[in-house]
Amino acid sequence: MAGYNKKDTQTTGAFRAADLAAVCLVLAVLVVYLPVRNYDFIRYDDEKYVTENAQVLRGLTAETTLWAFKTTEIGFWQPLSWLSHMVDVSVFGLNAGGHHFVNLLFHVINTVILFFALTALTVPVWRSAFVAALFAVHPVHVESVAWIAERKDVLSGFFWVIAMWAYAYYVRRPSAGRYMVVLCCFILGLMSKPMMVTLPVVLLLLDYWPLGRSETGVHGKRAPGALALEKLPMIGFSIASALITFFTEKGSRTIAAAPLDGRIINAVVSYARYIEKMFYPVGLSVIYPISGVALWQVVSSVCVIVTVSGSAVWYMKRYPYLFTGWFWFLCVMLPSIGIVKFGAMEFQAMADRYTYIPYVGLFIIAAMAVPDDWLKTPAKKYATSAAAIVVVIICMAASSMQLRHWRDTITLFRHAVSVTDRNYVAYNNLGTALAMKGQDNASYAAFEMAASIDPLYKTAFINMGNILLQRNKPLEAISNYEKAIAIDGRQPGAYHGIGVALMAMGKRGEAAAYFEKALSLDPNHQAARHYLSTLRQSDGEK
Repeated sequence: MAGYNKKDTQTTGAFRAADLAAVCLVLAVLVVYLPVRNYDFIRYDDEKYVTENAQVLRGLTAETTLWAFKTTEIGFWQPLSWLSHMVDVSVFGLNAGGHHFVNLLFHVINTVILFFALTALTVPVWRSAFVAALFAVHPVHVESVAWIAERKDVLSGFFWVIAMWAYAYYVRRPSAGRYMVVLCCFILGLMSKPMMVTLPVVLLLLDYWPLGRSETGVHGKRAPGALALEKLPMIGFSIASALITFFTEKGSRTIAAAPLDGRIINAVVSYARYIEKMFYPVGLSVIYPISGVALWQVVSSVCVIVTVSGSAVWYMKRYPYLFTGWFWFLCVMLPSIGIVKFGAMEFQAMADRYTYIPYVGLFIIAAMAVPDDWLKTPAKKYATSAAAIVVVIICMAASSMQLRHWRDTITLFRHAVSVTDRNYVAYNNLGTALAMKGQDNASYAAFEMAASIDPLYKTAFINMGNILLQRNKPLEAISNYEKAIAIDGRQPGAYHGIGVALMAMGKRGEAAAYFEKALSLDPNHQAARHYLSTLRQSDGEK
């Protein structure tokens, strides 16, 4: 099979080369990411997963473990991700550096295991090393590593690469026990993040190349149907996970928020943009707002996808790595490409964190694109090696620059609004971060900008109302809260704000009704409960 060299994985020299490559990979990750140990929590999902989550803040106990397996908070069923955050709190408390270090540790381990998994799958050592190096230090992966809330990315990635490695050994000598190791890794990955559902498809692609199981090759010949049947237990778990995600995702009502044709157009253009960002990772942002796309963007994106897909199929015998790598990228990206939207996908076109595993397919294509014949002469071999090293160094430098934007919330969102257009969500988050630092004027200006970009963005109006309350301007605050309610009547924060404003104006009876409304929408709204209790106690004393 093309790309298979038995000597690469069995000779002592190859093992020494593999050890050296693994050490270099670890050092490359540490050089780029060690500064993250001094970074703060980000007030964008970190509070939901850690700093303001009552269950997680209790640490790992029998009760919180049970909660982790029962809850669908933040939509996904992800018990292992919750447990990992609880362990962090038990060990590090709210020292953000400790939480960051665990993310970094997972990324280091994932990088090394990916390298050894590829070599076990018969990809030549130095090509495997290049794939792992790109995975380790590509700038687009900074988000998955530097964001504590994205523990689910690096954790599910850990089980993904372990499953690949175990699968390589299962293929060498199939047995029920070895298959169960692969299946267990897959299930644990699903319990970390549902995006693991595409692993069975990737294993089928690996069966074709580099394993050569679908034709006479190093592992014998098996019919495609038999290979698919072999994956049936995993496919069953994939379907179950997809159904659980569909029915438990709290944001599932957003599935039809945008017309289907609009979601398909965004998906097609996003595929092309992801490819672009692999080669030109500039202007990376924690949020990419959904915006209109020109016809030429749609047409060119369709042309790219159709052309590469057609070429991958047409040349699958000659360039089997192109077939596996390209369809790896397309298939693994599919659950998060935005055709079905959940939660945050409602207002974002794409996200860097979604590339953590999908990009491996494109990295494989890049590593295998240089023909073996080209490497037969020493001069060309050294030139190719030098070029690969330069690419990795450039990626390291770019990742180091991108990492700096993640040191705190204000820095992150200031960068986001500077590199994207009309990013109302980023402005709103910037405003929230500034408000927490007591910079009310700058905060209000950010909220105002968010509302001007999207006049239907209710959260910005609520936040402006909160700032106006602090400025002792209850009437203006009420006006903003009412705008939020007019957009969407299910806003407990807006009703609570009106209640507080009415209390400030001495209208206690009217205020109580608004607190009751807030509690009817959100029974866990503690501030509204506190104010309502205070009013009732006061009225009782009178």
